[in-house]
Amino acid sequence: MARRDRTTAVSQPGTPSSGGKGPESNGAPHVASTRTIVLGVVLVVVLAVGLVLLLGKAAGYREVLDALEGADGAWLIACLFLEAAAYAGYVVCMRAIIAQDDGVELSGMNATRMWLASLGATRIISPAGAGGLAIIYWLLRRAGLAVRDAAARVLGFNILIFALFGMWAFATSLVILVGFGQDAPLGMLVPWLVVVPLFATAGIWISQGERGQRIAAEPVRGWLRKGLAAAVAGLIVARHAVRTRPSNGPAIWGGVVYWAGDVLCLWAALRAIGAEVTLHGVALAYATAYIAMLLPLPTGGYGAIDAAATFTLTVLGIPLAEAVVGVIVWRFFNFWLPTIPALIELARSRELGRRLASTGRGEGPEPAPPAT
Repeated sequence: MARRDRTTAVSQPGTPSSGGKGPESNGAPHVASTRTIVLGVVLVVVLAVGLVLLLGKAAGYREVLDALEGADGAWLIACLFLEAAAYAGYVVCMRAIIAQDDGVELSGMNATRMWLASLGATRIISPAGAGGLAIIYWLLRRAGLAVRDAAARVLGFNILIFALFGMWAFATSLVILVGFGQDAPLGMLVPWLVVVPLFATAGIWISQGERGQRIAAEPVRGWLRKGLAAAVAGLIVARHAVRTRPSNGPAIWGGVVYWAGDVLCLWAALRAIGAEVTLHGVALAYATAYIAMLLPLPTGGYGAIDAAATFTLTVLGIPLAEAVVGVIVWRFFNFWLPTIPALIELARSRELGRRLASTGRGEGPEPAPPAT
């Protein structure tokens, strides 16, 4: 039976304490109007149609249609379950990080609604997922967490997610380099083998011990110093999640399931149309293409990651028509299926904020949610 949501505004071990709620706005909350959501959906649909037409023309419409018509239904069902597992893993990871050290213990339903609302904000206009992070932060504030504690947990969750992504990309590149799996050019392998260890070493060094606590202490002024302090506080939260296994095991395996499910969904989409590709090759193409998602682009990077994934698959030897269809199928499960419920939850996020406030501390004036 799901435990009742509760919240205590405490700091992560090793992170600076946060005092109170800080200044809040009493203005009427406005997350996303119906017009904003409709315009966002129209923009995404226009981008999708334009991209499909462009890639279809390059690959040959007849070849693309033949590949779609011959798709294996069993693999398509596998895509559905794999993507569902991926998003379930994401929610588990997020919920564990938010709950650790007497934070906000969300029910499974409220955690899922929080994820959907953040996904909806990312879908319509927010660059590089920033709107989604802002929604999660606001909901945690409504649940009663203090400003810096909420920010540290949101950043720590995302740092952990992408740390797992980097480790998996590094391992995949290493496996291919030593001769297993798909052949790949060195230009796709070396960046992961060099950049990931550098970032990992820098992150561990800057957030370690007294040094990390000193940097994470909120500076008096300067947006650059405040940004660094917030990032280091997030690193401390992520490191604590890793160090406290098995109590925080769900944070780790949830993140692993998230990435594994999405990669396997792309692989299953390619297998559905008969493409001959190894799982290692798909994993490398996915990792390389996913960088496009991190660029400051609207609509969650839609279009950029699709084109990038198609290109990287062709670099690994997949025919263009099969790469185009495989990416279209994957993005149907990865992007389009959760979009409608995500936009609905975005529109209902004020109600979710009230629910979290009523089950948590919820004192003080209602902070206005971020305008998306």
